[in-house]
Amino acid sequence: MNERQPLPTDPAALPATERETLAELDLLLAAASLPPLTPSERAVHTAHLRLLDAWNPAINLTRIESAEERAKRHLLDALVAVPLIERLLPHGGTLADLGSGGGFPGIPVAARIVRAHPHTTFDLIEATGKKARFLECVVAASGLSSQLRVLNARAEELASRNPTRYDVVLARAVAPLAELIRLARPLLADSGHLLAWKRESESWEAELSTAISLVGASAIRVERVDQPELDRALLVLVSG
Repeated sequence: MNERQPLPTDPAALPATERETLAELDLLLAAASLPPLTPSERAVHTAHLRLLDAWNPAINLTRIESAEERAKRHLLDALVAVPLIERLLPHGGTLADLGSGGGFPGIPVAARIVRAHPHTTFDLIEATGKKARFLECVVAASGLSSQLRVLNARAEELASRNPTRYDVVLARAVAPLAELIRLARPLLADSGHLLAWKRESESWEAELSTAISLVGASAIRVERVDQPELDRALLVLVSG
């Protein structure tokens, strides 16, 4: 029986599968009046996307394969939240991406924020071992490992063993909003925030109502993302 070959860890040795996605992202950022990628951001995205393409067939990190959809639904979708995060943390702080999976939105957000704020730290929290190992490879290749790290743990266990309390916890495609609040609250610093990526749908009002019954309407702020490419996208900010 043939043993499975180890998955690659060096993006420089992999095909340049990121080029079309990043070219599409350049157009999307310009149309959205968001800053263009810096050379260091582009290097992080290059490493991330090459490793994603190499690992995805083995561990199913994403179902989105077309360059246009990856640029839109993975990268632009993450980066539209950066202005809000920077308003919350103008001088940086502690951040985490809860259920980071394939690294979205955590890696794109970290690439934009971490270098701009040298005292910022960013944790990628992922319970699944294979996905955590993928994220560790991306972090090692990103040049951001002094500020960016991977925690292979369930959120429920992390609060008791991790001394870090976060100013902002990000979460996308993890759980309904009320469940996200339950998971994130023990991880938040005083005056910290949960920032959740959501989408308007037939079930959204019921999901929001359940969360309001848990924390009260004054603790939740819903912002519609004003980008045609991200139809019905919402950013939901929950005060800790």
